[in-house]
Amino acid sequence: MLKLVHMKQKVFYSVDIVEKDIPIIGKTKEKIAASRQDIFAEQLAAVPEFAALNLGPLFKSSLPVELTESETEFVVRCIKHTFNNHIVFQFDCTNTLSDQVLENVYVQVEPSEGFEVVAYSPCSKLQYGIPGTTYACVSLPTDPLVVIGTFGNTLKYFVKDCDPNSGEPDDDEGYEDEYVLEDLDVLLSDHIQKILKTNFAAAWEEVTEKNELEDTYAFNLKTLEDAVKNVMHFLGMQPCERSDKVPENKSSHVLFLSGVYRGGHTVLVRAKLAIRSDAEGVTMNIAVRSTDSNVSEIVASAIG
Repeated sequence: MLKLVHMKQKVFYSVDIVEKDIPIIGKTKEKIAASRQDIFAEQLAAVPEFAALNLGPLFKSSLPVELTESETEFVVRCIKHTFNNHIVFQFDCTNTLSDQVLENVYVQVEPSEGFEVVAYSPCSKLQYGIPGTTYACVSLPTDPLVVIGTFGNTLKYFVKDCDPNSGEPDDDEGYEDEYVLEDLDVLLSDHIQKILKTNFAAAWEEVTEKNELEDTYAFNLKTLEDAVKNVMHFLGMQPCERSDKVPENKSSHVLFLSGVYRGGHTVLVRAKLAIRSDAEGVTMNIAVRSTDSNVSEIVASAIG
């Protein structure tokens, strides 16, 4: 997670960013993202354990997050699906052991403070080399300002020895077992969808300064380009007017970002970045505007 610290106290420490892109062949990224989300929405609507939860429309689906190393006996990755009042964790699991079959497979989630697990949907059987999916649904905190958390995860299952050739269990006996997975973070970007504003200044004035919050922070990054990438990655918002491109040999830059927060609230960010006079980092003056005062506070406090 991106860590930004108020410049009166500490310095900013960066994280490595791994960006994945989808190859585009005859389609726009927006069309691919939309079709991917439509597929997820249809799959989630068919989960019987979620029928009584009234999840509503799917707001956003994340990229996969790896919860195991690729060489381990079980490979598990998670896709986070954000709804207005819930987040569904989709755990895609693969059993790499040819002499075992797993039954009643699910991931037990230890929720962060304020979050609550309200439903599990287990995978009935996980055979060697055949991926399976299990879900956990978590309700969001009643405090609208609490949106970020870290979740512990343990893969639980009933294991049976089996014939490696046929995949059939040797007998009906088996035993319960578990496998500890990596922690999973719910980030601010999980609650925000990118939306392009072709005229940022007009959008900025339209939202008005009623719910504006502003502050200044310090980064220990050496370049404006790194600062731009980190802020964009953390907020998960859309750069406007090509402001994600920093001109060469510049000591200052302004980044414009726009998005929609879950619930349909517009959120805009204007980040003024400058190389510090001692050339030991970057300062950022950030202003956040939203159609909802809580959203402005959420974005501003998450950064701080």
